[in-house]
Amino acid sequence: MDLTISMNTVLNFLHSMALSTSNKQWLADHLYEEVKAERQADASADSGWPKLRSKDLHISPEVMKLVEDIEPLPDDFDYDKARLEYLLNKHRLKSSNHRNFLTC
Repeated sequence: MDLTISMNTVLNFLHSMALSTSNKQWLADHLYEEVKAERQADASADSGWPKLRSKDLHISPEVMKLVEDIEPLPDDFDYDKARLEYLLNKHRLKSSNHRNFLTC
């Protein structure tokens, strides 16, 4: 059985359920993980290029010296989530500084 539902209908349905903040966070996290996995699968399937491995890269000694103290990011590091958190924190800092300026 095929069923077509608009995204607004789904969103309205979720709003009608009066979910707690933790339930909304759980749902958002699970949806985000599914989207991330699908995007990674699509990206690897669409790419006609082989994945580069670290042993395939040849880095000059000068560059190696510049980056020798930098720790690598973990394999499960989420760039999109880190960027979003950075932007949200940056916005919060700007808005709080703006409020402090106005109250002086």
